[in-house]
Amino acid sequence: MKIKTIKISKFLGIDEFNLNPSNLTVLEGVKGSGKSSVLEGIETAISNTKRRTEVIKHGEGESTLFIETDTGLEIDRRIRKDKTDYLKLRQQGTGIKSTESELRKLISGDIFRPLDFINMPAAKQTEIILGMIKMQYTDEEIKGWFSQDVLSGINTDKHLLQVLKDIEMANYKQREETNREIKLLEGQVKGIESELPPNYDGEEWKVLKIQDYYNKVSEAQKTNNFIDEAERLTTGIAEKVESIETATENNKSQIKIKFTEQRQDLKDIIELSKGKITASQNIIASAEDKLNLKDAELDKQMKQEIADIKKKYEELFYLEKINMDKNVEEQAKLINLQNQKIAAKEQEITSLADLEKQELKAEDTKKESAIEKEKLRAGKATEYLKSHVKTDTQPLQTEADKVANMQSYLREWDRMLDIRDGKLATKKAYSDSLTNIVTTARNKPAELLKQHKLPIDGISVDENSMIRINGTLLDGLSDGEKLEAAFKIALQRIGELRIMCLDGFEKLNESEQNKIIKICEDNDIQAFVTITKDMENGSFNIVNGTWNKDHYGVKGCLE
Repeated sequence: MKIKTIKISKFLGIDEFNLNPSNLTVLEGVKGSGKSSVLEGIETAISNTKRRTEVIKHGEGESTLFIETDTGLEIDRRIRKDKTDYLKLRQQGTGIKSTESELRKLISGDIFRPLDFINMPAAKQTEIILGMIKMQYTDEEIKGWFSQDVLSGINTDKHLLQVLKDIEMANYKQREETNREIKLLEGQVKGIESELPPNYDGEEWKVLKIQDYYNKVSEAQKTNNFIDEAERLTTGIAEKVESIETATENNKSQIKIKFTEQRQDLKDIIELSKGKITASQNIIASAEDKLNLKDAELDKQMKQEIADIKKKYEELFYLEKINMDKNVEEQAKLINLQNQKIAAKEQEITSLADLEKQELKAEDTKKESAIEKEKLRAGKATEYLKSHVKTDTQPLQTEADKVANMQSYLREWDRMLDIRDGKLATKKAYSDSLTNIVTTARNKPAELLKQHKLPIDGISVDENSMIRINGTLLDGLSDGEKLEAAFKIALQRIGELRIMCLDGFEKLNESEQNKIIKICEDNDIQAFVTITKDMENGSFNIVNGTWNKDHYGVKGCLE
């Protein structure tokens, strides 16, 4: 499909433009004469792409872009200032629905200008080239390549090759960080191992019970002590019996002394009580004599006193008698109490003899029991010595101390195992999984590129998601290599509408111009070429159908 008719009105700097182009249309003129406006008009009519903010000619309200193809397709687009733009498609006079989507079928993306591509930033060139490599895979399919979710934090709106490169770099960086952590953990393990005894195996020492070893030492020491005691018992039994007998005699002497003292105490108490009784009896015996004497004294006194106080002395005598009777009665009670006390103490004296005999007998029994006990212990000691010998506890102590010392390293051993078999093993497994991801992400692009049609041979994507051709970045290619790549890409993207817009053709050298014209001829491409040159009238000329080397000053032609 090619363009048969072009009509442009009020678009950019163009007032009215009508053209029936041939396979080669050359627009030549000074800068600003409107050459590029024609190419932009063609582009906007077909793709609705606007390279400038304001495309309607200044002072006008509407631009008209009309294109008719050699298949009878008519494109009527009107860009309006104050109302909605208008687009109508007709095929042989019949209207077509879904106008924009139908137009997009004519080209692979926007209308492509190969010469523009050469001067684009590498990132934009990369975007265009990758856009030509159609790789449509779902997230689940991508995850399936890696057998896990690798898309977390990855921008999946990019081209698949860039997505794979992002996956590779993200996991590569993560693996680097993980490997640094692994080195740190390995350093910790080596540091701990250097502090452990040579060939130390904590599992060997962990199962041992240190208390059992110290119990062996304790049991040996106890047995040795028993043997020492048994030997002492068997060698000193006579001395022990003699000691017991001596102690018993001493105890019996103490008992006799104790009871003698108790008897003397009781006798002293009895004598004291008897003295008190005698004193009380003397008071009672002398009471009548005292009373008679007092009576005589009072009678004499009474006779000497007047008769009226006789009665008084009688009363005094009576009171004296009452007091004396009371005193006699009290003394009788005291005598009775002391007699009772004497009887009780005499009874205690009698019972002391029995108690003394009992305690002396108890001492004899205790002595016999102690002697028998010592003889029994000596006999058992003799039997014990027959079946027991002393043990050298030093080897047992040394062994127990060794176990205790080795077990003191168990905490560091367990910490080393936790690092080595836990954290370190986990990190290594994680690093291996990251290596698998990185390897898959590196190898997958080559595998995929073999399965898809490529616009240019030797394409790859580097770690920065930039396109390389045979290992060279796009902006590192020579001018000739860039031109060749640009036209290969253009031919891939040209679609049903086989046109190509070549703006700024004069910037190419002779060889490049000839090559491009030859490409257009060989691929039956309708070319629209602009050349900047001085013109007397300040506008541009249109040359259809020929390429004149003398006119344009280059070799090669399309005639």
